[in-house]
Amino acid sequence: MLIELEKARTRKNVVRIFREEIDGPDNWTDGFIIAANEEMVLMQLIDDGVHLNGYQILFLEDISDFMHPAPFNDFQKRVLEIRGEEIEDPEVDLDDLAVLLMDISEEFGLVTIHREEVDSDGCEIGRVLRADATTFELEEIGSDARWFDETYEYDLYDITRIEFGSAYEDALLLANEDMGEDAYELVEFDEDEDNR
Repeated sequence: MLIELEKARTRKNVVRIFREEIDGPDNWTDGFIIAANEEMVLMQLIDDGVHLNGYQILFLEDISDFMHPAPFNDFQKRVLEIRGEEIEDPEVDLDDLAVLLMDISEEFGLVTIHREEVDSDGCEIGRVLRADATTFELEEIGSDARWFDETYEYDLYDITRIEFGSAYEDALLLANEDMGEDAYELVEFDEDEDNR
């Protein structure tokens, strides 16, 4: 598989990746291969509007199949060329998962972490404050763009997918930075407690 992924990378072709056990047979990811090793693959994603929209890291053990080149490869590449959108390497190192999470948080501000075998419908978005060989600590941001008051610790090896650098994550950061003093969760006080 690595040889084929490397061919796709050097030819700058769109690849379609399937993870049937996790996503089902009718879901896939389209994008350009930026880097790959024996454990992970880093892609720059193409969204439904044919724009480059962030990055995704998948684990090779989860990949059930992939197509190279992907359907509509020529069309997608042509539209991106017309729009002047070019593949960019975010220059993150895939060799160490803990270091990778810290680097993404530092460079991009936010990272989206999926743990689909533990929570198939949800994800956590935030910045990684600490990571070691088994766990990581995440300061999470909500869909209202406010930081949570508490941090949370998760198992490093529950991670099944990592995303960063997308328009949505940029929007969360933009809104959060604009909030000033309201950038953290608004804590609701009990009026009875407040009057004691």
